[in-house]
Amino acid sequence: MKTRLTILAALCLTVFLAAVSPVSAEESSTGISVDGNIEARNQSGVHHGEVYRNYLKADLNFGKNFGNTVVKVTLRAEDDTIRPEDNDTDTQHLNEKDYLRSDETGPRRAYLREAYISHDIYFDSIIDSINLKMGRIIYTWGNSDEVKPVDIINPQDYSNLYFTLIQERKYGVFSGSMSIFFTENFFLEGVVIPEFRPSEIASNVFVQREIREASAAGSTINNPNEPDAENQENSYAGRLGLTLFDIDMHVNYYYGYDHLPAYEMEVVTLFPAITTAITPVYRQVQMVGFDFQRALFLGISIRGEGAYYERGKYFKYSNESPGGNPLLSPSPLAIDLSAGGNGSVEKDYIEYTVGFDDNDFIFDDLYVNVQYHQQIILDYEEGLEKEQYVNMILWNVRYYMFNKKFCISTRGAYDTGDKSVYGNAEIMVKLADNFEFMVGGWMVEGRRDTLIGQFDYYDMVYVAGRLTF
Repeated sequence: MKTRLTILAALCLTVFLAAVSPVSAEESSTGISVDGNIEARNQSGVHHGEVYRNYLKADLNFGKNFGNTVVKVTLRAEDDTIRPEDNDTDTQHLNEKDYLRSDETGPRRAYLREAYISHDIYFDSIIDSINLKMGRIIYTWGNSDEVKPVDIINPQDYSNLYFTLIQERKYGVFSGSMSIFFTENFFLEGVVIPEFRPSEIASNVFVQREIREASAAGSTINNPNEPDAENQENSYAGRLGLTLFDIDMHVNYYYGYDHLPAYEMEVVTLFPAITTAITPVYRQVQMVGFDFQRALFLGISIRGEGAYYERGKYFKYSNESPGGNPLLSPSPLAIDLSAGGNGSVEKDYIEYTVGFDDNDFIFDDLYVNVQYHQQIILDYEEGLEKEQYVNMILWNVRYYMFNKKFCISTRGAYDTGDKSVYGNAEIMVKLADNFEFMVGGWMVEGRRDTLIGQFDYYDMVYVAGRLTF
């Protein structure tokens, strides 16, 4: 604990010194560029005034060019009360708040967020250039914003749910990539990922409904079955990029481990009561995707992406009895478990997002982004807990005023099937060129048995500040 506090204090002090240094944002005499940011945030509930999260983050970015070679390093230190304390890794079972976490995470931590070396080789032939990259890399694939079906290479931190933007949620993965550029409008990229790291869900506040219900019913939640404990295989990804008729498009492919687990259930005892055990298992998935974007008239751009999963997506059977009486009509989950199943079934799966955005919509400095997202389970069968179709409308609207010193914004999503919604409103004031102050709130509405509505209780307000240099 003391070690982590010392690291955090040291890194925060380093960032502070860099921020007040007159050469912090410029290259030093050694040619190393340094920039970064400090962010502090408080999230508090509106119903009973609970403090959901106190967050302090410091990022330091280092860059160095050696001709055609670039080295980039990003260090991050965090003090985040939403994260549970480090758990005992020798325990056999998990509790609610420890559920799906990494051993190295905790409220206070300092870690290497991203670090890689990139080298370009140029040719005067059929191939224009080749880019080689290796290290801990954060990839950004696809052209959507927050719901990105093809952007699945990196694990994410879901401890603060969708209240944290996707790019901030990502963890870098140790990997190597090679991109071959035949022209500036045509390239081929391949990625090899020789490590596995799960996404993180452990939270002191936002515990998933499925885990709360399993814990309340007395089910045992086993430690996850991770590839690291077995004969691990590499994950692979690739994409083909092409610009044609002013349409920027990519065909994407991924074969590797899903960063979120499937859940295998088994009956432990029948008498005097039925008890079950749940084991999170990380499956290999195979995804083929496509994304595009094109600028239209008056500054409007359309963009979208879609992914088809041919394998690796599992869906849980419902534990609700069709007739309301489990003695007369057992639930689909009970029927599957009694037949020797594990409570879920593998299905082909499609999800896509499409929409438009405009930086000066109707009048100057009004940014509007509206997208439609759909999830489809193919070969659907009655009795699955998840609906065959999930339809969502997503929005992101920002209006800058007074020479962009002041901004009002809102973003969120509405599930048209469950009729549930999460959305926020925020006011940002730029008190200085490198300091922003934000105040806002989040509203979550919906039935408690829905993906969004399970967090209906957690309406909140927040205040934040961000210093960049």
